[in-house]
Amino acid sequence: MDKFDENKFTIVEWTTDTTRKHHRYVEADTRPDLLIRYNLTGEEFYVECKYRSYFYENKFQWSTPKQMNRYLRFAYEQNKPFFVVLGLGGTPDRPEKIFCIPIQEAKYPELYPSVLTKFSHETGKDFLWNGHRLN
Repeated sequence: MDKFDENKFTIVEWTTDTTRKHHRYVEADTRPDLLIRYNLTGEEFYVECKYRSYFYENKFQWSTPKQMNRYLRFAYEQNKPFFVVLGLGGTPDRPEKIFCIPIQEAKYPELYPSVLTKFSHETGKDFLWNGHRLN
């Protein structure tokens, strides 16, 4: 969240973390983590955030096939841009590397480093909105 300047972006929705212990299924918790509005234009987009401390078998496993298909279907139905923001290494609040991938480019639940490097985001910089593109 710290990468979205509050003067430029508004958090419209923030899904509850599913690691929270509760005994009831909450349908809204299956939605992407964030719905964000770019204040200058009013455009909205979704963000799903994932963190891993390291690659497993030289891949970043960001979802299960079921989750990935749900996200793809959701993005299609909502007709809004949808991005998967991945943090790698370091700590969850300060990852060593950040990647910002349009959901259509995150074609598999496990992504190889060669795919991720195309979507690298400089860790010290805020996200910027550039007309349907988050970078």
